[in-house]
Amino acid sequence: MASPADKRPVHRIRLKEGLRVSRRVLIAVGIVLMIAIGGNLPAALAAAPSKPITITWWINPWRIAPPGFPADKAPTAEDFPKWASEEFMRLNPGVTVKYEVVTNTGFDQKIAAAILAGNPPDVLRPIGFKREWARQGLLEPVEDYFTADDKQDFYGYAMEVGKVGSHYYLFPWNNSNNGMGSTFLINPAIFKERGVSIPPLPERGWTVDEFMQAAQKLTFHRDGDGKTDVYALSFPAKELLVMMGWMHVFGARLFNADQTEVVLNSPEGVRALQFVVDAIYKYKIAPEGAAGMGIYDSINMFHQGKTAMGYGGPYEIGRIDRYVKEGQLKEAFSVHITQYPNLPEIGPIAHHTSGGFVVFKQRDAEKKKVVMDFARFLTSKDNMTLLKSLLYVTARKSVNKDLYKGSTFEKEVDVYTRALDYGVPYFGTDITTDPIDKHLQAMFEAALGRTKTPKQALDDFAREANKILFKK
Repeated sequence: MASPADKRPVHRIRLKEGLRVSRRVLIAVGIVLMIAIGGNLPAALAAAPSKPITITWWINPWRIAPPGFPADKAPTAEDFPKWASEEFMRLNPGVTVKYEVVTNTGFDQKIAAAILAGNPPDVLRPIGFKREWARQGLLEPVEDYFTADDKQDFYGYAMEVGKVGSHYYLFPWNNSNNGMGSTFLINPAIFKERGVSIPPLPERGWTVDEFMQAAQKLTFHRDGDGKTDVYALSFPAKELLVMMGWMHVFGARLFNADQTEVVLNSPEGVRALQFVVDAIYKYKIAPEGAAGMGIYDSINMFHQGKTAMGYGGPYEIGRIDRYVKEGQLKEAFSVHITQYPNLPEIGPIAHHTSGGFVVFKQRDAEKKKVVMDFARFLTSKDNMTLLKSLLYVTARKSVNKDLYKGSTFEKEVDVYTRALDYGVPYFGTDITTDPIDKHLQAMFEAALGRTKTPKQALDDFAREANKILFKK
């Protein structure tokens, strides 16, 4: 029985000679001519696979606005993956794309369970590239699917994130993260109220001494009761990137140069952690209770005007707008980005990371090609521009070049990208630190809660971490 599509009337065009030729025939002739002269078929005319193919992909919550999304609404975590799946299916007849948004909490556990069951998604945007997956043969190498233009366009360090041995296993997508551990947010209204100068453009960098002088002025009370109403900033012990940023300010590093030993308990590490403890209890520029604080506690204090400074990059500026649209925040306020303070002998610091999509092993060659096409679709130039709705920086040079030109946020993004030029990976380049994360957090909690001295907390952490990672 003919399908409804087969019953549609065939539109015909009358030629001068009186011949009647179907539009379908003309299209076919046009395609042949395009091929003959070396032309490329538009994506909408992608050949259907020989059999129905279903692709599955998982992504953690990214509130990206798809094309045509209303400007006065805040996108949900479902909007982008829904659009991407539907658009790829539109462009590729015979292909079904199923997505799942996996919450950040429990993300790694869910994917680990899927791998163990032998049923991971075809495409995944992991929270941190897992090198062990490549070493275990779970991932497909992807370098054969990079064009010559891709190789020139992707930042070298973004590609290197997914390199294991001689192969690449990651389609780069986002450059850096939400800015945690790389830059500060400041409230210029509070700076002005207290007569504090904002670090100058273009980098908005400042020294630790300059920061401390400003921080003491930015910690104050308004109502005359003697109780602090506004602090300079907070120290969320549970947010590892933020806290590791402070460790790097003083020259501390998690690993030694050849990444064979945890050395965070170095003299530089002790000095850094003592600085944070003193900032809370001696100089009182940050609230007590830091041992129990997570990043959202810190974000909320900044949003409520209880701190003059917060943490993050352009993405966190965008969060303010989203919260207003969602009703979580009464009104938006102006925000600037600055670098972490630095010691002149060490220089500026920032966390360096990039993210993207991996493809799990494929048994069917035809499906593998379609899956790779989907990963390339997600990381294409056009689709990478959608990251602008999150105020993210992409992994493509060509996209970033003009992405924020003329935008309200152009200066802030420039400050942020300049900070990233000083970036280093806080957690090494070839080691999975997941097994020691809880011990690292416990170390910060113990020091900031003063249940251990900074040196005791760091020594205990280093001892346990070396035992876990290096069997020492």
